[in-house]
Amino acid sequence: MNQFGRLRDAMVGAAFQAVDATDLALAALRFSVTHTVVTSTASTRQRLTDLAGRGATERARAQHRAAQALDTAVVALATSAVVDRMVDAQLERVLRPLVRGILDDVLSMLEQEPDRIQALVRGQRDTMVDELIGRIRSGATAGDEAVDRLTARVLHREPL
Repeated sequence: MNQFGRLRDAMVGAAFQAVDATDLALAALRFSVTHTVVTSTASTRQRLTDLAGRGATERARAQHRAAQALDTAVVALATSAVVDRMVDAQLERVLRPLVRGILDDVLSMLEQEPDRIQALVRGQRDTMVDELIGRIRSGATAGDEAVDRLTARVLHREPL
């Protein structure tokens, strides 16, 4: 099983363990509420208020821990060697043939009409490099936005 599969299984296992812990806590609360001798309505209300406050605090802590765990997992995934190899493979597959084809065409024209093409090559060199860098940046930005949307959706946060 690859790293992604193990990470996914660990996250699913953690989610089920959290559900089990919640079920156990609810059962204990039900037992406590039904088997406690009620001395007064005011003390019962205070106890329920205290329990609700603790429950809200623990829920917020659990959400925070889950968000931290997901952030850690996303960073580990984004910085993993596997992802780097996938990106390199795609760049090699797409970028190298494109640049090679363009350069072959330019060199062919340079052989046929050197004076006319020489000025064009000098003028277009910077434009080609800037355009290539711009496309790479926009692809990386689109990838970052996709990861941000996924993270926001999983954590139920507002997208940035």
